[in-house]
Amino acid sequence: MNNNFFEVKNVDFNVGGKIKVRNVSFSIEKEGDIICLLGPSGIGKTTILRTIAGLENLKSGSIELNGKILSSEKVRVEPEDRNISLAFQENSLFPHYTVEKNILLGAERNKDKKDKKISFKEIIELLNISPILKKYPHQISAGESQRASLARSLIVQPDLLLLDEPLSNVDQSFKEEIQVSLKKILNKLKISTIIVTHDSYEAFYLGSKCGIILNEELKQFDDPYKVYHFPNSIEVVNFLNRGVLIPAEVTSPKSLENEDLGTITGNFINPFPIGSKVKLLIQPEDLQHDDKSNLQLEVVDRKFRGTSFIYTLKTLSNLLIPVFVHSHHIHQHEIEEKFGIKRPIHIDHIVCF
Repeated sequence: MNNNFFEVKNVDFNVGGKIKVRNVSFSIEKEGDIICLLGPSGIGKTTILRTIAGLENLKSGSIELNGKILSSEKVRVEPEDRNISLAFQENSLFPHYTVEKNILLGAERNKDKKDKKISFKEIIELLNISPILKKYPHQISAGESQRASLARSLIVQPDLLLLDEPLSNVDQSFKEEIQVSLKKILNKLKISTIIVTHDSYEAFYLGSKCGIILNEELKQFDDPYKVYHFPNSIEVVNFLNRGVLIPAEVTSPKSLENEDLGTITGNFINPFPIGSKVKLLIQPEDLQHDDKSNLQLEVVDRKFRGTSFIYTLKTLSNLLIPVFVHSHHIHQHEIEEKFGIKRPIHIDHIVCF
């Protein structure tokens, strides 16, 4: 018997007769969990949300919510009977209503609910939209419109909330504050949520699980830590763009050798036979800075990230390797200077392909 609160089983997600994502399976284990789906534009993330909401038909597999089949080859519950709320990325407000009236339309749907309560005032304060309540959609910015749509979706208190790039138009200075508030209120109300985003940092913060969709497939579905540190394919590594792959040879069950960096020790996530030629994932935090080291590499780029610098170093064989350094480190290296890498090199979790 299925004990997951929500489950997608072996679904081909279609739009206009064309399969966008094939044979997808994932679940929300318990009510109130948040999952995030990541992938490039046009890959089918929005189609997944539309299908779950009942706006697209299902030709294979099944979608279940709280023990009830919503969609399958034989069953199709109408969108209005699913108690699922979908907030689109684009402006979905009614143009002839004020922002306040748009949000209160959601409150009307929620008037008979007694088990979950959130006030109109709480929602408005959460999203900081009180200054625009009397305005019409054409009088507000894209970011304000997005927050108003989010408010309408939240106040419904659905069994499942679907958010399509919910903060893509929100100013960066306000985005983190909204993320914190949104996570807090979703957890408080135990609203199970699926968020589609292209922002991996947003996904890693909000989601208890993250799914990576690439080339018509759900490539990886796991907790954010494992998606980041233990990517399961080169495709996922390239999509996340958080490190580089360098050639190496496995020299023992706990070591490998690279021509430029020398011996690297650690624990392999997946074992390889000794002598195997592999591609080793090096992430910015894997190597440590040490000016006194005899391994000196040339600085070819430096990115300031506020709390840190990311240096790009060039090896003798012209590999480009990123290295994280805290922004308070004493010696800030300039382009073309030498940068020392601490030896011996040890990486706790060795990821190879």
